[in-house]
Amino acid sequence: MSEKKESLSQSDEKNRKKWDELEFETQILRAGEDPYPETSFSIRLPIYATKSYTYSSLSELLENNYYYSRTENPTLFALDQKLATLHGGEAAVSVASGMAAIHLACSSVFQHRFERIRPKKLKQLLPQARPEVVRNMVIHNNLYTGSYRLFTKIYPQMGLETKRVDMRDLNEVKNAIDENTKLIFIETPANPTIDILDIQGCADLIHEVGGKCVVDNTWASPALQKPIKKGADLVVESLTKYINGHGDCLGGSIIGAKNNIRNIRYFWMETQGAVLSPFNAWLILRGSRTLKMRMDRHCASALKIAKFLEKHPKISEVIYPGLESHPGYDLAKKQMKDFGGMIGFELESVEASYKFAELLKLIKIGVSLGDTTSLIEYTSLMTGIDLASWEKRFMRISDTHFRFSVGLEDPDDLIEDLDQALKQL
Repeated sequence: MSEKKESLSQSDEKNRKKWDELEFETQILRAGEDPYPETSFSIRLPIYATKSYTYSSLSELLENNYYYSRTENPTLFALDQKLATLHGGEAAVSVASGMAAIHLACSSVFQHRFERIRPKKLKQLLPQARPEVVRNMVIHNNLYTGSYRLFTKIYPQMGLETKRVDMRDLNEVKNAIDENTKLIFIETPANPTIDILDIQGCADLIHEVGGKCVVDNTWASPALQKPIKKGADLVVESLTKYINGHGDCLGGSIIGAKNNIRNIRYFWMETQGAVLSPFNAWLILRGSRTLKMRMDRHCASALKIAKFLEKHPKISEVIYPGLESHPGYDLAKKQMKDFGGMIGFELESVEASYKFAELLKLIKIGVSLGDTTSLIEYTSLMTGIDLASWEKRFMRISDTHFRFSVGLEDPDDLIEDLDQALKQL
């Protein structure tokens, strides 16, 4: 067993060294897929649609790398290797959705290692055993509502405290961290307000107390931002969005150090079962091959549209980090390769907002983002529909806010559609 696994490990390390020497655009095409012996020389990785793997003897089983598809599948392994390479991380594990990635990553940071502790002693490690010690995490006061629900509605029931601060101010972050802070969670650009947060600055602060920094990189993708290079311990991505890019499947990924990813794969994913299907992994691999070209187009179109909206008299505010008017413009220039494909903007009234959404023709109303097709959402009624009024105010989500995911259509056609709708207000 050890000799076979060592051989496989050496092969992976050799391939990784080769991939790391390639430019990003080439890594997108080759990492994880070339070479890949299990494909029998196919130019495209097949879908390994299997639940388990069978062997002719116990010796053969013990020498192999695949046991059960809840944790090991060749199609998923190829995707994992590609994502680790693109992010510059040691390893990756793909899971069923972006939210699964967030939960499993954060759970692994809060984890007590008590697998071999006897039941009687287990009680001593439960949160209620030491009510004076409450482990906590720090989050931004605005982030994706799914993450917000997890951290503020679910984690407190598990004995964990969530501290919400304006993470644009590193002094607020520093003041929130104490000896019981285990985790700082960063989403940048933030959803839906498009705040830009300092990854390196936040990572340095949490590392001072021995905590971990987890970064949700969904809105940037590794084409624009590599948080591990900025001090992040774990990076999560919703593969559903830009990495797949075609709106036809769900998926998530966690990238980080080998030991951390191995623990997430064989303890957290094995136990909680948030497994990505081989078919979805195959779709994501297929979509990822055009990531750099798509992101270049998303970014160029978004900047052109943001400049148009900024000059339009019917628009009260435009939020795009590629505009010098954005408070995070300088940080975005330093931290990102480009400014992304997401635009936020505000109209002057709720009545105008409702009418505007009804007047759009080419641009489709819909949740999610990062698609080839442009999608717009009226935030307070869509992503923010289950938030209380005070929560929306706290998260700075107004009743006139739109979140626009710029697709791959010709930007002039998108501008014409926006303009014709705005002229009728």
